[in-house]
Amino acid sequence: MLRVHPQLKDERLLALFERGVERQWPSALLDWSQEERWDRRDLEALAAIITPVYLGEQTAMLGVSAILPRLLTAGETEAALYLASMGLDEARHFRNLSRFFDRHQVTPWPTRRLPEMWRYHARLLQSGDPIDWLWGILISDLFARLFYGRLREQYPDLLIGRLARRTLVDEARHQAFADRYLTPRLVGVDAERRRELLGLRDDLFRTMDALTHRLAGPLGDLGWSGTAFLAELWDDTERWAGRLGLTDAGATPAAWRDGEDQESKSAKGAVSSTRVP
Repeated sequence: MLRVHPQLKDERLLALFERGVERQWPSALLDWSQEERWDRRDLEALAAIITPVYLGEQTAMLGVSAILPRLLTAGETEAALYLASMGLDEARHFRNLSRFFDRHQVTPWPTRRLPEMWRYHARLLQSGDPIDWLWGILISDLFARLFYGRLREQYPDLLIGRLARRTLVDEARHQAFADRYLTPRLVGVDAERRRELLGLRDDLFRTMDALTHRLAGPLGDLGWSGTAFLAELWDDTERWAGRLGLTDAGATPAAWRDGEDQESKSAKGAVSSTRVP
């Protein structure tokens, strides 16, 4: 139930909210007029591998709109305040990537070429529980940190690298929020609840594995290894799982590959390096 004048007591979440407000930034801070010379094949490959992240920014807005009312009606007003600022971050990231596509006259891949994207984001919202969603969003934010970090390192002087550098500041703040929200709520969770959350992790990794196989061609064009990327993401995720008390020791990547379903296996067999029309 909403309260007219709720007592705001969680100073750490309030501090994150204030930081989120203070560190909003307009896309006009970037120089969108700078001329850039791209190899067309590389630019189209970049558009392809950005596609899952691009959809992720949109579905994160959808997730915020779904979870925020639950937090407010549960009396978790400080968390709801922060989540509102996070929604604006996701909207800005979406707007910036849209502008990048338009600026360079490239298009993301359609969902018919990456159908697992919908599976991934539908899985995040399957339960509607804020804890499940934030655990999944934490994994997505760790993915984004690695992804934008690679762009920053590979293209430091180009528009996409400068955009990635600013976006990384937002992603770090999102991870801090997930840490602050999840840590006290996962203390002493029972074995069944841990299995549920680790099952969500494994489902998400299986979907990402299928996506990296579909994107093998563009990843190769840019010199990226999907296998190495997922291995690094797994290590990051396992560190967080241990920190949150979900695992006692690091699991191996086989933990999620062992449960690979037939649809994921079929996706690997259907890999195509056909370029974007």
